Amino acid sequence: MRFSLLIILLISSIPVFAQKSNSVSIFDTLYHQDEIHITLTYPFDSLYKTQMEDVEAMISIETASGILLDASSITLNLRGKFRRMKCTMPPLMLNFKKSALKALNLSSVDEMKLVTHCIDGPEGHNNLEEERLIYQVYETLTPISYRTIWTKVTYCDVNKNYDCIVSVGFLLEPDKVLSKRLDMEERKLYNIAEDSVDFASYSNAVAYNFLIGNRDWSIVSSRNAKLFYDHQMRKYVVIPYDFDYSNIVGASYRREILTKPMTHPYDRIYEGEYFKPRAGEILKTFYGFEQTIIDAVNNSINPIDAERRKRICKYFDSWFLLVKRNKPRDLEFGIVCEYAGGL
Repeated sequence: MRFSLLIILLISSIPVFAQKSNSVSIFDTLYHQDEIHITLTYPFDSLYKTQMEDVEAMISIETASGILLDASSITLNLRGKFRRMKCTMPPLMLNFKKSALKALNLSSVDEMKLVTHCIDGPEGHNNLEEERLIYQVYETLTPISYRTIWTKVTYCDVNKNYDCIVSVGFLLEPDKVLSKRLDMEERKLYNIAEDSVDFASYSNAVAYNFLIGNRDWSIVSSRNAKLFYDHQMRKYVVIPYDFDYSNIVGASYRREILTKPMTHPYDRIYEGEYFKPRAGEILKTFYGFEQTIIDAVNNSINPIDAERRKRICKYFDSWFLLVKRNKPRDLEFGIVCEYAGGL
């Protein structure tokens, strides 16, 4: 009787254990690994035929702990219309086979963005390091942010005797993984009402984009900022992403139109579309993150060199000085932080 009862208990526990192990995504698995190396094998010319959206490929993933995937079938989805036209390597969505994830006892979240180099050579690598650093710094300020994973990437061409290109990139936390981590629901909306927006997350997003000199974002047009609904607050939190047009990155391919009274491409202007009367409050509150931000720039694990970290800190210093010297009422919508060197 006792033996039968034990068997019943063991059998009934199996789905519970399976459910727990299957709740871990491939992103979370890699997030806790070191020395990640991804190899993608596919016909190179397929990435430059703009009529094609999906490319069949093979992927291998190796970490310091060993091989996670070895020549597994995958689909590459091409992202970014502008960058597909202008860049050597367009951004990619890695679409894993659910069967491969299941075999690894991982969750069924099968899509993951790979941010790739746009320009060949040192500039492209530097741009990636700087953009990744922007994500890393923001992650130290709030958990309501995207996590990233740095990776070495090797691209091999099946049409040219498997000639390979070695580069770098970073993986961006999938929306489904982020939604689960924050217990929120991602929703795509345009021109959302101000009273539906969470003030704290919006404040962080708008002040941070002002600090780094990024104007390529808007929750009105749902551009480079996503909304996640918090059912407890009954508000939408704002999470910015895609910072390659920021002044910190300073990518040579970006298109920048200066808004008066800006006079220099590295000037910064406050363009918060929401809570305009509270702009001073937003910036003064964000000023409290100064030391956290400087420490994150200096100490984040990133290949970026010490000299570039120093220049970024100097660029940030002029912004913090502007906020410190002005009273809240003078920190209005449209205020400009003029470029004073650094980058």
